[in-house]
Amino acid sequence: MKIAVPVHDESLKIFRNAGHTPYFAVFTIQGSGMFRTANLEGLRENPRVNLEAEAGCHHEHTGQECDEEKRAHKEEHRVMAEILHDCDHLVVAKACKNTKQVLEEAGISVSAIQGQSGAKEILSAFLKQAA
Repeated sequence: MKIAVPVHDESLKIFRNAGHTPYFAVFTIQGSGMFRTANLEGLRENPRVNLEAEAGCHHEHTGQECDEEKRAHKEEHRVMAEILHDCDHLVVAKACKNTKQVLEEAGISVSAIQGQSGAKEILSAFLKQAA
């Protein structure tokens, strides 16, 4: 199983908005129970990076967008599905509904875990919750 987490850089500090994260840290999970290990496979760059959007997206989901705007916004998120094509899960602090929808359409589940500051902590919380 592979799990991706949005991070700032090699420090593995969580980036709060998955859609605009600079990198995704990808972990390979092996074993089970007390013998389960999480190995960092590496960082994958996100071409949609926007450091100013960590607190939230610049766009609003007001329900007033036309169909063309909705489709265009979803297309912007498809690049993340391509980057994470071999991952099973994306564990986030925050993600917009289009991020979640596009990734789930690509077979990647999206789970939100709050209160963690590092990738290893959010990964550990996710694995405990999933057990």
